[in-house]
Amino acid sequence: MPCSISQRHPTPSVAVEGDPLPLVPLRVPRLDQGTRQQPNHKIQWMRDNKLALFVHWGVYSAPAQGEWHMFAAKTRPTSYRSRYSGAFAARSQSFDPAAWARSAQELGAGRVVLTARHHDGFALWPSRHPHAWTCADAAFPAGTDFVGRFVDAVRAAGLRVGLYYSPIDWRYPGYYDVTGARPPSPALPSDCVLPGSPYPWNHEGTDPAGFDHHENARIMKNEVYQSVKELVTDFGAVDDIWWDGGWLAQQGTDADGSFFWEPGQYRDPGNDWPVDAAYGETEPGTGKPLGLTGPVRRHLPDAVSNSRSGWVGDYDIDEGFGVPSGPIRFGRLVQKAFSVSSGTWAYSGDHAMPFSSAMALPVNSFIRDMCVIVNVGPDATGAVPSEQVAVVRRLGGFMSANEEALYGTRGGPWNPVDGQFGFTFTGRTFSAHLLAGYGGGSAFTTPSLGDAKVTAVYDVVTKDPLPYRTAGGDRVTVTGIDRTRHPDDTVVAIVLDRPVVPTDIARGRPTTADSVETAHGNLGAGAVDGDTSTRWCAADGGTGHWLQADLGSVRRVTGARIAWELPGKAYRFRVDGSTDGSDWSTLADLSGNTTAAQVQTVTFTARTRHIRVTVTGLDTGAWASIRSLEVYDRPFRDPSAGPSPRGLVDQ
Repeated sequence: MPCSISQRHPTPSVAVEGDPLPLVPLRVPRLDQGTRQQPNHKIQWMRDNKLALFVHWGVYSAPAQGEWHMFAAKTRPTSYRSRYSGAFAARSQSFDPAAWARSAQELGAGRVVLTARHHDGFALWPSRHPHAWTCADAAFPAGTDFVGRFVDAVRAAGLRVGLYYSPIDWRYPGYYDVTGARPPSPALPSDCVLPGSPYPWNHEGTDPAGFDHHENARIMKNEVYQSVKELVTDFGAVDDIWWDGGWLAQQGTDADGSFFWEPGQYRDPGNDWPVDAAYGETEPGTGKPLGLTGPVRRHLPDAVSNSRSGWVGDYDIDEGFGVPSGPIRFGRLVQKAFSVSSGTWAYSGDHAMPFSSAMALPVNSFIRDMCVIVNVGPDATGAVPSEQVAVVRRLGGFMSANEEALYGTRGGPWNPVDGQFGFTFTGRTFSAHLLAGYGGGSAFTTPSLGDAKVTAVYDVVTKDPLPYRTAGGDRVTVTGIDRTRHPDDTVVAIVLDRPVVPTDIARGRPTTADSVETAHGNLGAGAVDGDTSTRWCAADGGTGHWLQADLGSVRRVTGARIAWELPGKAYRFRVDGSTDGSDWSTLADLSGNTTAAQVQTVTFTARTRHIRVTVTGLDTGAWASIRSLEVYDRPFRDPSAGPSPRGLVDQ
């Protein structure tokens, strides 16, 4: 967790105006199972666009009972295939993926994600694994490739492409008993077994106790690796791999299944479920066998993927109908996923959730710095039910009317008040989102604006100016707000005379260091480029190494925020300042720091041109290495680090 530190010195203080303003919390890409999360600039498009359209469509659309119908009805694999494959083949040929793309555009979404394969194991493309069940089966016309047509249509509409893929496959009893224990251990949930038996419900033979579940699971894993190889190589530059179902036997977490799926960069050659060479991939140059994320990074280096494979993911999922509450989500990107079909995700009739319920989910996400994926469930012909279309269009109407307060913004910088209001911002403008439960009528009072002054206030939809007045100190009360147009989220824009969030004045400035790890490109500039995936690092693991930034002129400085290379390590350090680069004074001394926070803020006030951070002590395994050195000239705090009282010092 980040932490904030203040320094107080017995010297006269420099006056600081206004309350500290919140910064945007840092996201530092994490390394997990050999793969690091995508850097911030590669996920920025998700933050900017905010919305995606999800399409759940497959053989399960034919029985019209939702995507879990095979499991819920305990329909054995052979029976399920014979009942529904032909019906879906006959009805699906009229599907129009261009219509899905148009629905996405009406929603205001920037990408469309299709369920390329769900838990029933049916692939919407002609997968080449010998056990695959696909649209290349005899029931389908020759050349059928639903994913290929989808990808072409979405790209033709100028949208990004996402492919959902589930490793879970109900056609394989081994999914429920990968170890092959007899009986399965741990015991399976009661809804996952044959009547009166401890063995999986989807077993079709007469002797489940004699069945080789371990080998069956290994074959299933082979098919998964073949499928992933095809999805990342056959369809061009896919933008998003949306995993679903790293958990085993429908128990535990996705991460709990990592020992089996091996979702990271590499596979273990000694794994108990080896992937055959024909289906897996190896890393060029090293020959190392690649895990599930390995081929994605190799063939789709700019793609993002979520955390549902068991790997940490580039973004997290908050699934379901629960309205987001609490503070801004910091340190990671979170996608709210919900279905407007009000129940199932796939087709189960022409019905949809009420519009007000649908509206509450995205608006409460945006003000918490989350993005959103909205699901529809077309019928077997590919037609989205009319009630779902209506909700999607109304959501799109809100997005269009309020686009300046949504697209290209960040949630915050102040935390929302549950059910009442929240904020988005960009540049010098922040937007107050007055939610359905807001009790303030046609007036709204802002949080403390610190040292900023309001220059204009207006209704985001009409652009009409709104009256405002100072409301005690550095707050402003806006009046005359029309809550009738969009009562679920009335948006008011407030323009300031300076950026809403304090600006990092060290960004892009020249740096010098006493030691640099040039062999790995970890130069001083990597700490001031605004990218937490780059860093400065000393050439050895000793202490006493320092990095300094030249701010260009003598300026008032209110503190710094530092992101260290590694989490879970206590870095001990000192911050010094100088007006001329020769004579230095200590601004903050944290040589006794014991807090193992990767992101730390330290506040002080001084007039200085040069800022130097000297690493005075290190935990075992850590080097002097800084991912981000930010310096500020306005009062600030990091909301992810808690309160940040000021210490003041003259220089």
